[in-house]
Amino acid sequence: MQTYNVFMYHEDAAPHGGPDSGRLDLGPDSLLWRWAGDSRIAFMGATIGLLQLMHPAIGAGVLEHSDFFGDPYGRVFRSLPRILGAVYDGPASATTGREVRDFHRTIKGVDDQGRRYHALDPETFWWAHATFQYMAEQVADRFDRHRLTPDEREQLYQEGVEWYRRYGVSDRSVPTDRAAFQGKWDYYCADVLELNPAAEWVLDSLRRPVLSAEPLLPPQLTLLRPLAKTALARHSVFRVVRVCAFGGLPPVVRTRFGIEWSGVDAVALDGLELAVRNAWPIVPDALRWQPRALEGWRRVRAEQAGQAGQAGQAA
Repeated sequence: MQTYNVFMYHEDAAPHGGPDSGRLDLGPDSLLWRWAGDSRIAFMGATIGLLQLMHPAIGAGVLEHSDFFGDPYGRVFRSLPRILGAVYDGPASATTGREVRDFHRTIKGVDDQGRRYHALDPETFWWAHATFQYMAEQVADRFDRHRLTPDEREQLYQEGVEWYRRYGVSDRSVPTDRAAFQGKWDYYCADVLELNPAAEWVLDSLRRPVLSAEPLLPPQLTLLRPLAKTALARHSVFRVVRVCAFGGLPPVVRTRFGIEWSGVDAVALDGLELAVRNAWPIVPDALRWQPRALEGWRRVRAEQAGQAGQAGQAA
């Protein structure tokens, strides 16, 4: 019986050390806190979903172990809070990460081409995480005014490695630095990803505004849900989602799978990114952060206020 042929890739860098080697503190001063839970990740959501589903094992697992066609948003809404919790939950982050890992223990089987898969295979689990690493960096590169320096890009990557380690999954598949990550990422995009029924269904849905826009609204905008049900809103939202989804894909992926992308689309995406970059500084905190990230920031600020109060009393 076949297995996924993803172990052909070899990198020259040495493997990671033991579980406690080079551990980083992920807190409010880290770059990962700055962007991983930023609400602008919503602009990358469909891209990340597609890239994950195009992985043979993930695509097969989603079809066989979830109600994907009946509840296309459910997988994201159930998993994203815990995934971000592995960054923002403070001392509980490692526990949260292991909860994510344990949720995937039973996701295994044989796909329609006879290949065995398991969600906790290190290569498969790494690819799922790599898409979130890509997401955080793309938010900074495309939707933020700040320009990452080479050192910051490396720091953001290394903090992402720490994020991965919190899942308690073997890190033998994790590239040791940002340059090695880029090489492995390019390899996957060019040689490993493939179209499958799950990915094809999402692509078709993005080409036609057939899904309701209502579930995409954050909890803070509940009052707008009736408007989101209208045909105009559905069409407008999915026009934005399609441009972001297809534009966020690496060009080699669009080319390999014949995903349409025009000059008009590129101009529309450039305009959207510019508008978001310029408007973001005035967006209130309650909308700037995903709920789990917002909880983390509020916890840290409360701790800092308590420490300041204690210091004032001691003085």
